[in-house]
Amino acid sequence: MPGMNLCIIGDGRSIHTQRWAEYFGRDHRVHLITYDPMDRAIPGVTEHVVPSLTGNLWLSFWPRHERIRRLIREIDPDLVHAHFITKYGFHLPHDGRRPTLVTAWGDDILILPPKSRLIRHFTRKVLERVDRVHAVSEHLRERIIADYGIPPEKIRHVPFGIDTAAFSPDHRDYARGDPVTVFSNRGFFPVYDSTTLVDGFARARAAEPGIRLLLKGDGPEEQMIRARVASLGLDGPATFSPRTGYDRVPGDLRDADIFVSTATSDGTPVSLLEAMSSGLPCIATAVGGVPEWVQDGENGLLIPPGNPEALAVGILRLVRDPDLRRSLGTRARETVRARGDWQVLMRGVEEEYEEMAHARRSRRG
Repeated sequence: MPGMNLCIIGDGRSIHTQRWAEYFGRDHRVHLITYDPMDRAIPGVTEHVVPSLTGNLWLSFWPRHERIRRLIREIDPDLVHAHFITKYGFHLPHDGRRPTLVTAWGDDILILPPKSRLIRHFTRKVLERVDRVHAVSEHLRERIIADYGIPPEKIRHVPFGIDTAAFSPDHRDYARGDPVTVFSNRGFFPVYDSTTLVDGFARARAAEPGIRLLLKGDGPEEQMIRARVASLGLDGPATFSPRTGYDRVPGDLRDADIFVSTATSDGTPVSLLEAMSSGLPCIATAVGGVPEWVQDGENGLLIPPGNPEALAVGILRLVRDPDLRRSLGTRARETVRARGDWQVLMRGVEEEYEEMAHARRSRRG
């Protein structure tokens, strides 16, 4: 089959959107419609930036919507795939001229619709009208079925995959005797609950003074977390690193000893899977899709959300047992290689695209 003409609607700033477009741009024509521009050019991908005319997200919606509808008619793609239902999924065409897909990432099902009847209404309409729904976790898939009555056969579980070659252990030495570094690169947003992370680390460090904490990223709560670190007397053992390019992430994980996620809500957190693929022992909150990947005591440790005491116990358990760190990290990588390899997952999506595009071409004669 000749290369497809594909249209993706999503956040051009997101590494997930960029990776998706990059994969299909190798062999197909890809048009990316985004509110905000990417920070780089991707071969095979034509970017269409639809900026805000008012500076207000909601007031800009309808002018953007009309512009996006015109763009899609001009592109005349074989199919349209929106990533993240809220905002981007709302722009999907529903004229029946081409197949449509939408991917639920997490907050667009778990957090935003419950806060607004209007958002919930539009979310339901999108889910009902599209041809296929992708959910990045089984938990999300089940919520879509239960909360919106969408037929199960319409929804596929398609997790964010990991490049298991780039994210690899690189002969990690679990017993090298250096101070143990606890690492998180999820940033400083309310959903990631960095307060619990810092408080749990403080409790663990009271028992093991040599451990260190590295917090990487940005977000609206960064200054609050910095103040919390200072108030706990952790300015030396806890350090902050700004967000960097995605190419730096594998090295960050190889330099760490324990990965921690204290999120209060999650789909399938890519940062967690990247850490697992890198052979890191991980401590994560048992929320959303996380338990689909982490089995407590088998390939990682699960803790309740908002519980710094449980986090401290988990950190101390791993700090004091290098053999446990090694075994959990080894099995974590095996889990991601078996179920989360990027190339394998994307080949499956490409086959799905080809089937849908072929059906459209057949109808058009």
